[in-house]
Amino acid sequence: MKRLMLALLAMVAMLVVTACGGDDDEGTDDPGENGGTPEALTSVKVGYIPFLIDAPFFVGIEKGYFAEEGLDLKLERIAGGADMLLQTAAGNFDIGSGGIGVSLFNAAATAIKAGQDVPFEVVAPLHHEQPPVATPLVVSKERFESGEITRVSDLKGKKVSINAPGASIEYWLYRALKAGGLSYKDVTVVTVSFQEVPAALKNKSIDAAMLGEPFTTLGEDNGLVRVLSEDFVNGDQPTGVYWNRDWAKKNPKLAEGFLRAYLKSVKDLESGGWEDPATLAILEKYTSVPVDVIKRASRPYNDPEGKLNIAGFRDQEAFFRGLGLLTYEGELDFSKFLRTSE
Repeated sequence: MKRLMLALLAMVAMLVVTACGGDDDEGTDDPGENGGTPEALTSVKVGYIPFLIDAPFFVGIEKGYFAEEGLDLKLERIAGGADMLLQTAAGNFDIGSGGIGVSLFNAAATAIKAGQDVPFEVVAPLHHEQPPVATPLVVSKERFESGEITRVSDLKGKKVSINAPGASIEYWLYRALKAGGLSYKDVTVVTVSFQEVPAALKNKSIDAAMLGEPFTTLGEDNGLVRVLSEDFVNGDQPTGVYWNRDWAKKNPKLAEGFLRAYLKSVKDLESGGWEDPATLAILEKYTSVPVDVIKRASRPYNDPEGKLNIAGFRDQEAFFRGLGLLTYEGELDFSKFLRTSE
């Protein structure tokens, strides 16, 4: 198991640290009976990260839902974060997905201030979290079992890591601390990649960390981490699916077809897909995470209706404003870049 963990972490580290090329035709096999011949499909370029939160893309491709709408999704691996948004806004991707955070808010505000259309539109949630969350607050197993750190309040004055500043995970940490009776200023926040967290906890260079799946389950399997808090949010959406606005305007039927297929995939997953052996095999194929780990890991959730949590986005906006990370004053007009209104 230790060798398996090291191999998996090395693979994921490579994907996260660099925007990979490779087999961009992965998952775009002949759709056969579900979608006709490849020649009948229109190619759509989609930026993605091979993580479980992107499960609707993988399921929709393999089960032919996108092909049924005349779409041939061409997945292109990317590191994610702000780069995913920038690539989609620039038209290098027709569709992207990623965190709802500082880069998205500031990019939308810049366009609005200039009197321009926001070049992207958030059209659906990528996932939401509910207890037990897929990105819990963890500590080292050794320090937990010694009694040194057994409650969130024990972290006061200590060093806690996130994997990316200005992203939803930073807001997640704020919520975890708040639920445990601490303020954000009660800890020192540092940046450590997910794959480096277990070692950093072990050598005490950090005292706790926000750690996403499957790293949490793998860390527990190897006796390195212990979950400290996993119930601090319920229904919040840290991520979204967005498309390039110009592409959607020029291809309205394709855009609507994509959204229908995407939500069909979500419904498939939320109607027992996460327990279905065939679906789990699809997820293993695209993420290289073993089925056994997927089955035991805390999974992401989604809304088959595709409703966006506007109140949650407002809370994030206020939090990031408090950190001084936003480039604008006041509240954004979300109707300018969200496919819904308050």
